[in-house]
Order: sequence, then C-alpha cells, then structure tokens
Amino acid sequence: MKRLLPFFLLLFLFSAIQAQYEFTPASVMTQFGPEEADVHGDADLVYTGNDPIVLRWNIINIVSPKEWTPYVCLGIACYPPGQTTGLVTLQPGETIPVQGHFFTQAFCGEGSYDLTFTDETLNQVVASGTFEFECMATSTNNPTTSSAIAIFPNPAVSWFSLSEGVQASRVEVYNIIGKQIAQFAFQPSGRYDISNLAGGMYLIRIVDNKGKVVTTKRLTKNTP
Repeated sequence: MKRLLPFFLLLFLFSAIQAQYEFTPASVMTQFGPEEADVHGDADLVYTGNDPIVLRWNIINIVSPKEWTPYVCLGIACYPPGQTTGLVTLQPGETIPVQGHFFTQAFCGEGSYDLTFTDETLNQVVASGTFEFECMATSTNNPTTSSAIAIFPNPAVSWFSLSEGVQASRVEVYNIIGKQIAQFAFQPSGRYDISNLAGGMYLIRIVDNKGKVVTTKRLTKNTP
C-alpha cells in the first residue's frame, strides 16, 4: 500500500494542475464556401492558475488535402502557415482566444487537426481541442459566416461598425490579454462607441443568440 501512495499523490497533483486549464469548446466545426482561401474556427484557452505559465502548443493528427496548410492564432499572435509547434505564456486568470486555421488556397475538401498544450515541466498535456473543417460545394451565401464579417473603420478612433447583413446577439470587446472590457447589444448598422478606450490592439467577438462565438476580429484603436 505504501508503494501506491506516491503514485496516487502524483495522480492527484496532475489532476489538480490539469483542472486549471480548459479548452472550450473542445471540438470546433467550421463549414465554408469553396471560394474561401483561409478559414478558421474559434475557441478559448482558459487558465485559472495563480502563477504565470509557459506551455508548448502542438498541431498534431493533421488530416487534410495536400493543398491545405494549418496554422494557429493565439491571442493576437498568428503563427506562419506550416508552423506546428511553439510556446505561449499565460498570465494568472487569463483567457486567450484561439483560432485554428487552414490556408486552403480555395481548394475544396475536408480537414481536421488536434491542438494540444503541454506543461513541459511535467511532460503532460494539460489541455487540447479539435478543429474540423468542411467545404460546402455550393456556397451558402450566409452573411454571418466568419469570413464575410468585416469591421470598419479599422483602424478606428471613436467607433466601429460591422458589415451589412450580420446576424448576432451581442458584440464583445477584449484587450490583448483576453480580458473583456466592453459589451454591446447588437444593432444592425449600429455604431459601437470605443472613444473611452486607450489606443492599441483589441479583439472583437461577434456572438449569436445561442451564445456561440461566430468569429473574432482584430481591431486597432488609434488615439485622436
């Protein structure tokens, strides 16, 4: 029994560490039209630990047409197409947006990959998720698909708006470390006031009436 105690202690310790991370949603499905050359799905990596941590991310189990190239964006950092590993630093209580991409070159098909985050000190995967992509042979012409949504003006000074035809419930504004700093009820053709925000880079999330993130866009705020 005494020999089992260290094993159970390590198991408990690892479970406690793993509970500090959440990749949500765990699986992301993105459908897109054949004219789209760069497609992505949106998720979040949530870290509830009390200390800064450096994790290694890896794109694994890639299944796709040979014309497709995967890449990811973590927070405001987008890595080059084809790069399948790297490091990301998480601050205590931080939530970072995660975008899983395929550069498809407008070649229709289906693809998927897993994205893992590893604590290299423990040599253990602490969070992971799956991105799946399906090209629809006939474009749906849905104006709310992520690639059809645009933010303008961008850069902005005091306000921004969304492209025509967007259907959403709310618009959320996050700073570069993933903290939500503003939220607006969606208004067709509306202007969203950001005059009180400091200059810099922000992330704009479009959320539908089911609470699903339709897309995340980057916005540069300039000072007057």
